[in-house]
Amino acid sequence: MLQSKPRIWLIVRSVLGLAVAAVLVYGSVPLMFESTWRAGGLGLSMAICIVTFTTYAWFNRNSSKIGSAVLSRVRGSTVRYERWGLLWRCVVVASVALMTAFTLWFLVPLWATFYVSLALRSVRNGWVELDADGVRHRGWSFDMRAPWDCIRTVQIENRTVRTRHGFWLVRYQCVVLKPEIVLPEPGHNTARLWRIEKMPLFAVELDCRRFDVHPVVLQEWIAFYLHNPKMRFELGTDAAAERLAAIAL
Repeated sequence: MLQSKPRIWLIVRSVLGLAVAAVLVYGSVPLMFESTWRAGGLGLSMAICIVTFTTYAWFNRNSSKIGSAVLSRVRGSTVRYERWGLLWRCVVVASVALMTAFTLWFLVPLWATFYVSLALRSVRNGWVELDADGVRHRGWSFDMRAPWDCIRTVQIENRTVRTRHGFWLVRYQCVVLKPEIVLPEPGHNTARLWRIEKMPLFAVELDCRRFDVHPVVLQEWIAFYLHNPKMRFELGTDAAAERLAAIAL
C-alpha cells in the first residue's frame, strides 16, 4: 500500500513557501506607493503564486475517511469528488493569471478561458456513479462508462508520474476497473483546451486523491457490486451509501 506523503513534509513545504512569500511582500509593498508600482504588483503576485503552489499538496492526497464520515460526498450510489481539489486549482490559475498581468499581459485572456470552461461545465467537479448497467466516471475534464459485464477486476494500483516540468515525481493511488479486453465505449474529453485530468484509455481509473473516501473502502464497495450482481437493486438508493459507510478496515 502506497503511503501518503508525510505530514511533516507538507508542513515544511508550506512554511518555506510562506517565508519566501513574506519576504516578497515585505519588499513589494513599499514599491506600490512609489512610481515602481508595477514591480511591486509583480512581487505581490509572485508571493500569492508561491503560497498557492506550496499549499496545493494539502488538497491533493489520499483520504483516510471511513464509516459515516464519507457520507458528506455520497448520494445514493454516487460518490462525488472532494470539494477542495478543483477549487484550489481555480485559485492556482487565478494567481498565475494575476502574475501574468504584470509581465505577459496579453496572455491573461488565455488563462481566463479556464473560467469559461467552468461556466460551460466542460470542466467541473467529478464523481463516480454505480447503477444497474455499470460504472460511470465523470472526471474534471472527461466522461466515461464501463458496463458491469466488461469489468474483470477492481484493484488498487500505485502510480508514479513526473510533473510536467520534470522537477519531482508524484506518487498516488488509483482504484482501477480493468475490462476483459478494452472498453466497448471509450470515454471522451469534455474540454478541448483545459484537459486538467488525464483520461485513461483502456480502463476506468479512479484517482484516489480526488475522493474523500479511503481507497480500500472505495475499492471494496465497487468490487462488492461487481461480484454480487443480485445486490445491484440497491444502486441509486440510500442502501448503497449505507453499505459504503459500513465497510470497515
